[in-house]
Amino acid sequence: MNSPERRLRKARALEAASLKSARDVDDAHRAILRSLRVKTVIRENHGDAHTRAIEFSRCERTKNLFATIGGSTVTVYDDEHFGDHTAVVAQYVHEATEHERGGKITSMCWVTQSAEKENAATGGTTHEFGDAVLAIGDENGVISVISIAENRVVSRIDAHPGAAVRDMDGASARDGFVVSVGKDGFLKAWDVFGGEDGEGECVGTFDAQNACSVACDADGSSAVTGHSQGKVKRWNLSAGIEQLGESLTGFASTFTEGHAVECVRIVGDVLFAKTRAGRFETYDLAKNKALKQWTLPNASRRASTIKKLANDDDTPCRFGTSTNGKYVACGDSTHEGVVYVYDARTGEEISALQPLRVTGVVYAAAVVDHCRHVFASYGPAVVWRYEVIPSTADADAPNAVSAFEAAVK
Repeated sequence: MNSPERRLRKARALEAASLKSARDVDDAHRAILRSLRVKTVIRENHGDAHTRAIEFSRCERTKNLFATIGGSTVTVYDDEHFGDHTAVVAQYVHEATEHERGGKITSMCWVTQSAEKENAATGGTTHEFGDAVLAIGDENGVISVISIAENRVVSRIDAHPGAAVRDMDGASARDGFVVSVGKDGFLKAWDVFGGEDGEGECVGTFDAQNACSVACDADGSSAVTGHSQGKVKRWNLSAGIEQLGESLTGFASTFTEGHAVECVRIVGDVLFAKTRAGRFETYDLAKNKALKQWTLPNASRRASTIKKLANDDDTPCRFGTSTNGKYVACGDSTHEGVVYVYDARTGEEISALQPLRVTGVVYAAAVVDHCRHVFASYGPAVVWRYEVIPSTADADAPNAVSAFEAAVK
């Protein structure tokens, strides 16, 4: 951590400590989210491919890192570089080599390492300041495990042979635990640090049929899959291949059959799920109880862009949540380019963040815990960062327009 970053975190901690109640914190976050504007424009260098996902690390030590995937490239950024700037930390291009077929990257997730293992990467190499580990899945069904400190692949798993990895998730409180769903119809659980050679082993295989999205809970004991026909199922990951996925009681009751559940996430005991038709639902997994439901705006415009996720060329529109599960950021699957931020506890729309000059489908979004940054990917290969622009910097605001126009040329 550099000095400007340390000072910024200290200032934000003092500001948070000055808020007297949870209501004060919520009010402050809402005010911040309503004031965000596009300020930083990132032009990624993977050509015309859409940026398919934006994922922040959930480890406290590396929570400033986020990764994006687009085409055959994965890029890792520092969101707090020298205070409040964004900078590239590492980049990996998934090219064909004598050891690897390469190809398009279709999914990714961060991999957890416990405190006692933070100074060691897979492969036996130690790092003075620790490491961060990312897993990526590709169109050939291979999962590659990447050391960010070494900026290289340290192991590969032939996870779904010949079938694209549709989605992945990592357990936030269990070392090396990852779940994946592939176009071969299987849900698989992995210990990416396991096996005799330390290059990963499968610890569970389940027939998930047409699953297209997946999330697991913090300790990796269960997973939830979203399906291309609008269903949501829960899996006991210790039960092995013989089990059938359990349909959640009272959940997805308002999902339209035929519209894929294209993104699911679990935060604590709460499941978040979204369909391509723009329908959101939340569910309490501990109490087996539906919580909130809402629909994204622009339903009439969205109808012209809806495609079933079973289409090989289709790209899901993923949403992001804060780590406490209070806030959700997402696009609406239209070409309007608006990013919506919701209070997940009530389903209330807090803010509709407008695009800058050029519109398009928002394929991925993320909201940072302090609520001062919201990210959105817009093709081709452009990522926006919405920020609080101080009044003293108003004169510099037009520079964001110039940066965006330069980025998309």
